[in-house]
Amino acid sequence: MNQDDLRSYAERDWELVAAAKQRYWIERKRTLLPAQALAIAESLRLHARALRPDWPSADDRLEDAEVHSRVSASLRLVR
Repeated sequence: MNQDDLRSYAERDWELVAAAKQRYWIERKRTLLPAQALAIAESLRLHARALRPDWPSADDRLEDAEVHSRVSASLRLVR
């Protein structure tokens, strides 16, 4: 890797890259099997744990439980 490679990378059209990723995942989610979705989620969880072995903290878990509680309550209202 040289300076031109780094410059090219830094100057790429990041909005175009983001749009391409968004299109990819929209299509991918449309055809994703449940087992594949769980495998992707597990890979992300393992990556997060590799970056932050203390994750999720007790506070993270409490915040997550509170969000789940609010979502659950909201869903019960739309029956």
